[in-house]
Amino acid sequence: MRHKKLSRRFSRTSSHRQAMMRNLAISLIEHEIIKTTVEKGKELRRFLEPLITKSKSNNLHSRRIVLSKLGSKDAVKKIFNDLGPRFDDINGGYLRIIKAGFREGDKADMCYIELTKRTEVSEVAEGKENLEKQPVDIIEDGSKSTPTEEQQEVIEKAPKKTATKKPTAKKPLAKEDTPKKTATKKPTAKKPAAKEDTPKKTAAKKSTTKKDEPKGNWWSRFLK
Repeated sequence: MRHKKLSRRFSRTSSHRQAMMRNLAISLIEHEIIKTTVEKGKELRRFLEPLITKSKSNNLHSRRIVLSKLGSKDAVKKIFNDLGPRFDDINGGYLRIIKAGFREGDKADMCYIELTKRTEVSEVAEGKENLEKQPVDIIEDGSKSTPTEEQQEVIEKAPKKTATKKPTAKKPLAKEDTPKKTATKKPTAKKPAAKEDTPKKTAAKKSTTKKDEPKGNWWSRFLK
């Protein structure tokens, strides 16, 4: 009997089941939204939400515990540097499950599972544009800093240098194509006309036919 056994087996061994949950958790941390079956999503929520709670206390012991569960240094780095501070003001409910119909083939119940506080792609792009628009001054040691108001006024008042175009050397004109000498054909010697076939003399055949003699009866030689 399965009394008080709440875990979902998924017809897998324990090692296979742990590896599946680990891979799903790493994909969700990286992409912040994934599509899977409803049963796997519910089990993933039980697996990942305690790790996000653990990431709120950023110390070596917590990092080692989360690393032993996930097995990915990049995922651990993001969960402690990004997800932990993002969910610092709430005590649970980090993931959301949205039903997404049924899968073709076996009609499995599908869903989207995502973080409740998810950074949109447009927000990341806007942040990059704002950083690019800020004026930057390069210092001799290679570091970058934004100029002060006084420096900005001096930069605006300074006359801008107009780029002078260097005179480009003229390319020599292409040589006109000289007319090629046409090869004169040598007069070919005429071949002598072929000798006409002389009619061969046909030897007159001697008539070898004997004079026709009257044929006699076979019994006539005995009757003479």
